[in-house]
Amino acid sequence: DYSHHGRADNHTTDFVPDDVIDRFCILGPPTAQLDKLAQLQELGVDQFAIYAMHDAREATIEAYGQSVIPQL
Repeated sequence: DYSHHGRADNHTTDFVPDDVIDRFCILGPPTAQLDKLAQLQELGVDQFAIYAMHDAREATIEAYGQSVIPQL
């Protein structure tokens, strides 16, 4: 049900284990995200996507535009 998908209070998030999140997500403040992106770049990753299907879409995209993308 995509009406609650990506929301902080989503009751179905427990089925995604932490190791999947650690492997496929870039989380935390901009410095942590930039560190993770640098690690991924060393492995040959040259693309990533911003997941904007949650409570703070505009704020997330704005934060990336101000704090992450200029550093790349």
